[in-house]
Amino acid sequence: MCSVPEDVKCIVETKDGPICGYIDKNDEGTYYKFSGIPYAKPPLGRLRFMPPSPIEPWEKVRDCTEKQPLQLCCVLNKSIEGSEDCLYIEISTPNIKSETPMPVMFWIGSYGFTGIMDQLFDATLINNENVVFVRCGFRLGPFGFLSINDFTAPGNCGLKDLVMALKWVQRNISVFGGDPDNVTIFGSSSGGAMVHLMMLSPMATGLFHKAIIQSASALNNWSLTKNPSLAVIELANELNIQKTNKVEIIEELRTLPALDIMQAFHNMALRTQKAANHDIIDSIFKPCIEVDFEGQPAFLTKSPLLILKSGNFNKVPLIIGSNNIEAALLEFIKEDFYSDYEKFNENTSLIVPRSIAREDKVTKSIGQQLLKFYLGGEEHLTAETRTQYLQLISDYYFLYYVNRTVRMHSQSAPESPVYYYIVNYAGEWSVPTDINFLNSPGHCAELPFIFRIKMPEICKGSRDSVITRSRVIKLWTNFAKTGNPTPNEDDPLLQITWDPVENKDKLNYLSIGSELTKGRNPFYERMKFWDSLHQEHAFLRTIVYFNDIGKNILITSNPPQLRMGAMVINYACTIYTLKSSP
Repeated sequence: MCSVPEDVKCIVETKDGPICGYIDKNDEGTYYKFSGIPYAKPPLGRLRFMPPSPIEPWEKVRDCTEKQPLQLCCVLNKSIEGSEDCLYIEISTPNIKSETPMPVMFWIGSYGFTGIMDQLFDATLINNENVVFVRCGFRLGPFGFLSINDFTAPGNCGLKDLVMALKWVQRNISVFGGDPDNVTIFGSSSGGAMVHLMMLSPMATGLFHKAIIQSASALNNWSLTKNPSLAVIELANELNIQKTNKVEIIEELRTLPALDIMQAFHNMALRTQKAANHDIIDSIFKPCIEVDFEGQPAFLTKSPLLILKSGNFNKVPLIIGSNNIEAALLEFIKEDFYSDYEKFNENTSLIVPRSIAREDKVTKSIGQQLLKFYLGGEEHLTAETRTQYLQLISDYYFLYYVNRTVRMHSQSAPESPVYYYIVNYAGEWSVPTDINFLNSPGHCAELPFIFRIKMPEICKGSRDSVITRSRVIKLWTNFAKTGNPTPNEDDPLLQITWDPVENKDKLNYLSIGSELTKGRNPFYERMKFWDSLHQEHAFLRTIVYFNDIGKNILITSNPPQLRMGAMVINYACTIYTLKSSP
């Protein structure tokens, strides 16, 4: 039974059985809180690496007053914490008997598809806007995204966990005062990419009605793996598994302690970060395109780009944007991240993102183009060009793909408004040193403008920071309520109308700084540069793609004959034959 005093107990009846939460009263208001509500069976033993299974109903009142452990994850890339038994929902609501059902905001927190910071976030200010806040545990790292494209480990389990949690919300949120017909999913970093993937998956159709994507996109090069089996084989080697058959590898992985798998994965990540040619922003285990097996629905069977171009996806009102210098995060999490800049001058190919890179003269030429563009005609990095380097990294790994996503949605779903934003403000929060990146204009720095940071006491902020947080929360919750972040043009706090994007050539956006201002077509010249670079090297990306999916490509110019199964591409007036080498 509940471990809290009788006068603060709160019992509700869910479709699976009765649960007991608690009433939290303070100077700001009254909140009804529930933690550890199971929405699927624990994914242990034979269920490891498999899609979630429905929970068995119960009859006795279940104690949901204690927070469950985090899902097994890397915390701030330092320590491994959490539990493999993690498929639980947490709810905070200002009213369980609201006369009018309240909008629901469902948070998807994750970075690198590996870690979370949800334990730091206090959602009280969202509740104060008469919104029900929901989050859930879902599998991350190898447990959430390991795949061999086989029935035994199909992949995308973390995303399928979220789908099951959203189905639970549809069935049950009304008993918490929430409106099942007004659910907004929102997330940042890889959580934002997962929000976008939910929009693209038929599995999630009808489970949400609005979306907010922060600093990410399913189009990001780090959002999808093309050959997921490679990471499985590397993990097996790290764990000294001798088997070579992938199904047998999975069977042995199911018998190992979860912490051993996570430690091996952590070792892989550290080794990858030290490799000379690794992408600065990437993940080892991440979402993949699945094979659709009979009796086991797939979350994603086509590339996000193809789905967007087809127009066949979940079209809902969307807020999407980024922080101005996303890569500023690196200054806080990577020691001396710029001290070795001379290596890029010695070999310009090292600065080229892997998705468009090859070890050849073309890649070095691309590197020279990048340096020349971002250094204003100069061709060498110096100690003084740190800011330009950060902008280059920010643009490719974040801003460009967010911008491209905005353009594609405006074309493929003109009936659903897109609200584009840029955060141009570094907050001033009294946070510990290890999360001081929240005081930058970089990746994740928008989070304190949505949640209070609790360590365990609430971290205070400057006057401008607190006012900006009030504005952002108002914009986000207005959107959750109405689909429009500024429904009242006379709002004294906002004093602005956020105009949606008009079309792919007229990208209206809101600049979120110490004041709110409006603009159009942010970073126009830089985005145009990346567009032209991608078009110029489209053939190169094709070669990289085939290599990524495990095909060794032999290239010959003007071959005398074509062999069976070869792919012929006409590029720049030269015929190339692409075929798998034996």
